[in-house]
Amino acid sequence: MTTRRVLLAAACSAALFLPGSLTAQVDTTTRRDTTTRRPRATSQQRLRVQKGEAGGTIDLRADSLAAVERARVDSINVAMQRQRDLAAAADRARSDSLAAIERARADSVARVDAFRRDSVARSDSIAAAEAAHRREMARFRFGGNGWYMGLGAGASAPTNDFKNLGYNSGLNVHVPIGWHRNNSALGVRFDLGYSRFSGQTFTGTRPVGSANTIDNPNPSVFSATANVTLATPLSLLRNVRLYGVGGAGVYHFRSFGGGSALGGYLGNDVLQTNENKNKSTRNKFGAQAGAGLDWTVGTSSVYVESRFVNVFANRDDGVAFRDFFGDRGNSLRWVPIVLGVKLR
Repeated sequence: MTTRRVLLAAACSAALFLPGSLTAQVDTTTRRDTTTRRPRATSQQRLRVQKGEAGGTIDLRADSLAAVERARVDSINVAMQRQRDLAAAADRARSDSLAAIERARADSVARVDAFRRDSVARSDSIAAAEAAHRREMARFRFGGNGWYMGLGAGASAPTNDFKNLGYNSGLNVHVPIGWHRNNSALGVRFDLGYSRFSGQTFTGTRPVGSANTIDNPNPSVFSATANVTLATPLSLLRNVRLYGVGGAGVYHFRSFGGGSALGGYLGNDVLQTNENKNKSTRNKFGAQAGAGLDWTVGTSSVYVESRFVNVFANRDDGVAFRDFFGDRGNSLRWVPIVLGVKLR
């Protein structure tokens, strides 16, 4: 197979170079000897061809073999270069893949580490917040769960019939006990109260016998009421909230004197001669409503509050009562105004 390929390559080379060389040789031979004929070259013969003026010869078979060898070497070099290029590309791809895998691994490790740090920081923050909340709650006297107790004092001013019966303003003491969270609008409160009024004299509108003017002792009123509180959702100022309060309860009257104007208003017969039959204490039902301002200071608060109290006398009016007291209503009313402190 190798010899056949070599011969075929030599024949192709001869076909390329032979026409020009033969033409030159024929011209030269014609001038020298027109009768001389050279034999036709074959693939197995060497033809001596004139080259230039030196008259040298070229070995076409050797040139063909050299060309074939150069082509083979070039093909081998190209194949080897391509193989090297492919190997280099594969190595670069492998390096890039390894680098990408390493970057992905490093990113995953970094994300896991960042998540771990965030989790630890979040846990530390939650623990710190819980510890701070526990410390804050420990400052409250009632645990900071909304319960409170207060103490306030001020004045009570009688109005309408209560004032016209001969009573002036006096002392008021207020003890609220309730539950109201800071972030809640509604709350409940139980109030204990004490009021003392200044008694004066009362003169009847019509004289009945000798009982025309009555001296009024200083009456006292103890109260216990259940109330609902309603706070505004937003503070008016820093830590200052407006709230409303309203409820009902029992009012206990004492030290008012059986024959006093207040005693007659509550149901005693102050016109009879035997005052021992008149009661010295009375329990009446009443209602109250009002508003206040609460200023939080630390775990406590300072409050100022005013309410309107209406106590139902619930008595039976006779002719003698109307003749002496005139036309009266059936309620005792006063307005307490207090300033106090609530402990939470």
